[in-house]
Amino acid sequence: MIDVSVSFKRYSFLGLEFLTWLWWATEEDSEQVTRAAGEPAVLYVGNRIVLEKTQREDVERVTIKGDAAQMDEGILALKKGAQVRDVNLIMEIGDSKWAFNLNSETMAFSGLKTPPTAPVRVVDEMEGAIIEKAAFIEKPLTIMHNIFKHFITLRISPEWKDEVLKVRKWIMEFKA
Repeated sequence: MIDVSVSFKRYSFLGLEFLTWLWWATEEDSEQVTRAAGEPAVLYVGNRIVLEKTQREDVERVTIKGDAAQMDEGILALKKGAQVRDVNLIMEIGDSKWAFNLNSETMAFSGLKTPPTAPVRVVDEMEGAIIEKAAFIEKPLTIMHNIFKHFITLRISPEWKDEVLKVRKWIMEFKA
């Protein structure tokens, strides 16, 4: 059996590939993301993205943040061989909106902002509010799990080569 730390290092590229693919998919093939999500979720890059390029011992990082951030610099980093390390994602389902950060190395969520719950006016409403909040927390976890499962299935399939070509074309044809 492979040691956990060895597996972690050996397969660490998957998170980078996933977030890079996800950025492309949200921009160019949002229907695939919605199908993979398992429900009518719209997903897009929010106000922060960190790209990383590693060569031997050198690590070059580009961070783009801000509500009016231009992604031109991110695409330029992708052209130079960088991949997405961290990303702020916005997820919308109907009128509900979530925002969260996703890390490629650990696939950990951080900074999760859920839709607001109804105000609690009496103590008897507390249990319902807690259940509603828990459901709001679980929703992006489930959807990202479904999308990641779709990505892994695609990643090990023969169709992956075509998908890589589409991503490369998107990167190379991007006009600032």
